[in-house]
Amino acid sequence: MIKVPKEHFNIIKKKMKEAPTFVFSVLDSTIKGTVHADSTNYKSLFIQTDSGLSYVAGQLTDELFLKNLVRVFEASVNQGKRFTLFSTTSAWSCAIEYLLEMKVRKIQRYAFSFDLMTYKNRKRNDISEYDITIINQNLIEHCLEFDKKYYGEYWDSIDNFLENGIGFCVKDKERVISEGVSIFKSKNYAEIDIITDSNYRGKGLASIVAEQFIDYCLSENIQPRWDCDVDNSASINLASKLGFINPEKYDVYTIKI
Repeated sequence: MIKVPKEHFNIIKKKMKEAPTFVFSVLDSTIKGTVHADSTNYKSLFIQTDSGLSYVAGQLTDELFLKNLVRVFEASVNQGKRFTLFSTTSAWSCAIEYLLEMKVRKIQRYAFSFDLMTYKNRKRNDISEYDITIINQNLIEHCLEFDKKYYGEYWDSIDNFLENGIGFCVKDKERVISEGVSIFKSKNYAEIDIITDSNYRGKGLASIVAEQFIDYCLSENIQPRWDCDVDNSASINLASKLGFINPEKYDVYTIKI
């Protein structure tokens, strides 16, 4: 593998027709990460965040590239680091399963497309009884789940999220009861992550906070994105109500414990 210089990230971005949101976050330098390729022709690509999320794309013909992929996995295991590898093609999934044999666990997820007309034509939730606000430093300290560790893992730091991310929350007086934040964001895309206090579920709060998130994205000409595990029926149902359609299945591989 060769390391792609940052000044060539835009070249890689132009080659990417579709990829997970965190890939574009790295290519836009919104979060820290590295890009490796088989050669200066950039036919095979391995893109990784500093936190250990990674993605493979392109051709499968370079044997040395595949061997280096195995070395990255083995180094992660030996160092006790996270290794989470995304594959959006059956060819790469087969190669990963062959190369790493029984060493990884496969999770299947859905990536949805966003349909603006479906979203605009839906019945909106009544927000009059709720206090909805943009997430700030103080609210992060009183969050449900999206805490300092969360932003450190996915955004490098709270400061980076506050500067470049998107986040809204619903409050009951001073208590945060639902949150919707960009787990990943690039110049063109923002993927939402939602959590609601178990004591307040069933009130439509996740839908309300998601609407705020989507409305903000649309105002900034950013495409909202929604991904979830294939067996997460609650998330799938909510996605469909919010205009996310045509789920496409992809594979994620993690170290098998």
